[in-house]
Amino acid sequence: MRYSRLDALSAALLVGAAVAGVALLPSLPDRMAVRFGTGGAPNEYMAAPLAVALVPVVGLLALGAVRGVLPPGRDVPAPAWFGVALAAFLTYVHGLVIAWNLGIKLNVTLFVLPGVAVIVGLAFLSGRE
Repeated sequence: MRYSRLDALSAALLVGAAVAGVALLPSLPDRMAVRFGTGGAPNEYMAAPLAVALVPVVGLLALGAVRGVLPPGRDVPAPAWFGVALAAFLTYVHGLVIAWNLGIKLNVTLFVLPGVAVIVGLAFLSGRE
């Protein structure tokens, strides 16, 4: 598989999200809200260091999976543009969760749902190429 600048951009977005999370770690509560119900209220918490690392690490693994790196030898990787869209969406969600935990009380669920719709639509389109 050939890697492109878009693959590098995808990875850079997720690494940037991790770096930003680590930089903000001293300002975050010890236990961060990480899952939010339909009303926007948090319903699950985890230790801040794990919460800061989770989305970027899972994002990098997902990026590897959709681009054909994990598992090795996957026949039809998703297009590089889909990797960028996925990384951008995960970075966006990570930013929303961090913002909420820094005291910006927004309805995370309402902000995430349009992005989910876009990613699902893009996943459908990427399979048609």
